[in-house]
Amino acid sequence: MNKKEAKILIVDDIEDNRYTLERSLKRDGFENISLAECGKEALDLANKSKFDLILLDLMMPDISGLDVLKQLKGNPVQRNIPVIMVTASDEVDTAAECIKNGADDFVTKPFNRTLLRARVDASLDKKGMRDREEVYLDKVETDKKKSQQILKTVMPNSVVSELQTTGFVRPRRYDEVSILICDLVGFTSFCEKNQPELVIETLQNIIKLFENTFLEFKLEKIKTVGDAIVAVSGLSSFDTQSVKNCVDCGYKLKEIASNLETPWDLHIGIHYGSLVAGTVGDKTVQYDILGQNVNIAFNICDISEPNQILISNDAYMTVRNEVNVKSVGMKRLKSGQETEILECI
Repeated sequence: MNKKEAKILIVDDIEDNRYTLERSLKRDGFENISLAECGKEALDLANKSKFDLILLDLMMPDISGLDVLKQLKGNPVQRNIPVIMVTASDEVDTAAECIKNGADDFVTKPFNRTLLRARVDASLDKKGMRDREEVYLDKVETDKKKSQQILKTVMPNSVVSELQTTGFVRPRRYDEVSILICDLVGFTSFCEKNQPELVIETLQNIIKLFENTFLEFKLEKIKTVGDAIVAVSGLSSFDTQSVKNCVDCGYKLKEIASNLETPWDLHIGIHYGSLVAGTVGDKTVQYDILGQNVNIAFNICDISEPNQILISNDAYMTVRNEVNVKSVGMKRLKSGQETEILECI
C-alpha cells in the first residue's frame, strides 16, 4: 500500500502521545494522518472516513480502547480496518484481550520507532491483501451475476436454476407442450442487400420486442435460429392455456411487426404435443428441444403464408372453444406426416 495514500487514525487522550506517534509516522513517509483525543471522536471519524489503519490507545477516560475496538469489529463496514492497540508496558494482559477481540497487533509505551514501523507496515500489508481479495471476490460475484443473466437469456429460468444447483440439466420428456415457431418473411434477402451492422441491429431490435411479448404471454424462448424464433408454453410448468398463450402471442407478434418503422410480415406455426428437452454440447452448451413434434411445428411455419398463424389440428383441439379458425385443408408436411392445418382468424 502506498504510504502517501494510506489513511491512518491515531487515537489517544494524551496530546504528547498523539504528537509522538504522528511525528514518527510522518518520518516514515505517511502523510494522511488524522487525530482523535477520545473514543467517541474516533468512532465518529471512523463513520465518516475510510481508514486503512487505526492506532488505538487502550486506556481512555470516556470509552476504553477495548470498547472502541469491539464497536469497530462489530460493524461489517469497519471490521476489516487493522487496529494496533497502544498500551503501557504493564497492560500486556489487557492487550491480549484486545487481540482476542480482533486487534491486529499492539505496541507499548514508550514507543520503539523500529518496532512501531514494522508493525504498522505489516498491518498495512495485510490490509492491502484483504483489499485485493475483496476486489477479486467482487469481480467473481459480478462475473457470476453476468453469467446468470446470460444463461437466462438462452435458457428457461427453471433450467438455469437446475444447472446452477447440480452442474447439469437432466434430459426429460415433456408432454402437452405448445410450440411456437416464428420467422421474418424476406429477412434472408434483406441480409444480402444491407450492411452487416444494419442487419444485426434490425434483428436485435425485433427480437427484443418479441422476447418481451413472450414474457407477457408466459412463453419461454428456447433459441433463435437466424431470423426464426423457437418458443414454448407449458414446459417449465404445466399450463392448461399453453396453446391459447401461443395463439394470443402470435396475434401480438403480428401487431408488433406490422407497426415497426419498417414493417415486417411473419410466418407463424403452432403445434402441440410431447418433446424431449435437455442441454446439448460440451464446449458450447445449448438448451434445446427435440422430437417429431418440434419438426412438425417448423413444417407448419414453413407452409404458412405471410402473416398467417397456422395451427395443427392437435393444437386446435385443446382450444376449439376459445380460438376462431378456418381450415386450410389436409397438408403433407416435410416430415411426411399428413394432417389438417387450420388458420387462426
